[in-house]
Amino acid sequence: MKFYLSVLITVFCVCRRFVKAEQTYTVTNERFEHYEGQQNTLFNHNMKVIGRQRSLNGTMTFLEDFDNNRFMLQVELYSAQNGDDNFKLLPTGLPPNNFCETLKNYFNQMLKPSLVEGENTNFPNIPEEGLCPLPKGEYYFKELILNTDSWPSQIPRGTLKSKMIFYKDGKNIGAWSLQMKIEDRK
Repeated sequence: MKFYLSVLITVFCVCRRFVKAEQTYTVTNERFEHYEGQQNTLFNHNMKVIGRQRSLNGTMTFLEDFDNNRFMLQVELYSAQNGDDNFKLLPTGLPPNNFCETLKNYFNQMLKPSLVEGENTNFPNIPEEGLCPLPKGEYYFKELILNTDSWPSQIPRGTLKSKMIFYKDGKNIGAWSLQMKIEDRK
């Protein structure tokens, strides 16, 4: 019995070590872009990638409260494996969906680990149950480096573009994209 218990403890410790292991890749921010809406633009930003650390700095402005009734959010992911601008749409994005639901699910998994409210952002904390509506306002991001610990372990190498598109009543009201260089960890 003691033998089985020690085997279980050993397996648990080994598995736990693998879960906490570093990603097999590094992510370097390359470029942040803004896209105007089709008719109105209700989302603006002046985000930039700066310095040797390639951190994100700037502000995002939401000109209305973004709720589930009229607003939707779509996430498109593109990859250029050669590091050029020949991007191909990946099937792993998120189709247009209720704004708050998409923000809750995508944000909590991919972005929340990078944000420290009051230190590198004033963006509201999104609790597990969500936050709806996202209050209108200007939100700053200061020296933001992405924490990729919760990201998938399998990401294509090269340049990855993540594009978030905002909709109101089915019409595109603005978008942003972040291009990142994905390389094998050395």
